[in-house]
Amino acid sequence: MKKAILKAMAVVSFLLVTAPALYASEMQILVDKLVEKGILTTYEGQILVSQAKEEAAKEMAETKKTIVPAWTDNVKIKGDVRFRTQTEWGKGLGPAHQRTRQRVRARLGVEGKVNEQVKAGILAATGGSDPRSTNQTLDDNFETYDFRLDQYYINWKPEIPKEIGKTGLWLGKFKNPMTKSPILWDGDINPGGIALQYGSPKFEIGDIPFSIYSNGGMFWLDEFGTSQRDPLLWTIQGGFKADVVKDWGATVDVSAAYYDFANTQNNRNYVNAPFSAGTNTLWGGALGNTYRYDFNLIDVLFKYDSKQIGDLKFGHGVFGDFIWNAGASKNNFAWQLGGYIGEKKVSEPGQWQLKGEYRSIMRDAVPDFLPDSDFYGFTAQGTPSGGGTGGEGFVGSFKYGLMKNLVAGVNYYYSQPMSINKGLTNSYDEPYNILMFDIETKF
Repeated sequence: MKKAILKAMAVVSFLLVTAPALYASEMQILVDKLVEKGILTTYEGQILVSQAKEEAAKEMAETKKTIVPAWTDNVKIKGDVRFRTQTEWGKGLGPAHQRTRQRVRARLGVEGKVNEQVKAGILAATGGSDPRSTNQTLDDNFETYDFRLDQYYINWKPEIPKEIGKTGLWLGKFKNPMTKSPILWDGDINPGGIALQYGSPKFEIGDIPFSIYSNGGMFWLDEFGTSQRDPLLWTIQGGFKADVVKDWGATVDVSAAYYDFANTQNNRNYVNAPFSAGTNTLWGGALGNTYRYDFNLIDVLFKYDSKQIGDLKFGHGVFGDFIWNAGASKNNFAWQLGGYIGEKKVSEPGQWQLKGEYRSIMRDAVPDFLPDSDFYGFTAQGTPSGGGTGGEGFVGSFKYGLMKNLVAGVNYYYSQPMSINKGLTNSYDEPYNILMFDIETKF
């Protein structure tokens, strides 16, 4: 009996010392053998395995602390790379033309936790200085390309009671905080200035859970050292979200926003506005062109998403955006309507999404330096201009998940001048087409 006890003690000591080097399955096999030979009882074996696992976990944690610096727990690194083959065609102001090119987009971001309430981050991206495009066309005998800072921000989320909700303050140049659509905002634009956000806790009206939210800010458009008329954008938005059919995972998001583009109309310091498509109505002058109309936009958006219909798992959704510019006397309305089937967001293998929408943007509905740069507008002379106004058309896309965070996609843009522009001298009366094939990765 004494000999058996000594053997058990030796085995216990050996297992506890070597626990980190043993897999759980191997440890269990050894203990089972000891129980089978009567050296340990079943209860003693269970305790032994449990103690060994605890010791292994502690040692692994200590090893991790030694190998991995503590600061890595407060820093997140993220990025994405996209490879695109793009073809454009349509009848221009001369012979028919076609352009095919390959374009790459790369972005790399770092966000650090300053303390329990404050984060700070930066994001670098390809594409040069254009705020509406981070694409880089492959050309010029394998030249190297620039990586520029696209975001640099401080984000403060103060600790407030959960019963009140969540709020946040953004300072710097950051991801667009507004609920938006591409007929007003290109997805690559990161505004700079100050922004505030608020989201309420969920509450019920009847049996339907609701939450409300608001976004707002002051964004700089330009700054002049010799003028008090700096172009600025002031905006405020309010909306609500509701779980309209819980069993389907169906939600509704409705919001309304007001945008005041201050000091953009008839501002002689703001001639030939940077990155403008040149499709808004302009005033000519010796110093250059200025915007003829003001931009005071009322923007109403809605979105419905659902994961199924009845007992059938079938993701789908519809969305729309309606914009009225109260600062212009005519040609001041823009709208978008669309829908999709499949996943709301594609990121896993086998997931897919098919989406289509129609867009219409009158000449002075929105500033011509903001909309989706891949959707073409048209000047008063009928010339096509990427990301402009005075155009309408269809956008369709299909995405498929090849592997985790590896997605293949096809996008098709069909745009044409609005009827008010047709028949003008040298007018561009036929559609402009863009076809894109994408491979996207995220990490």
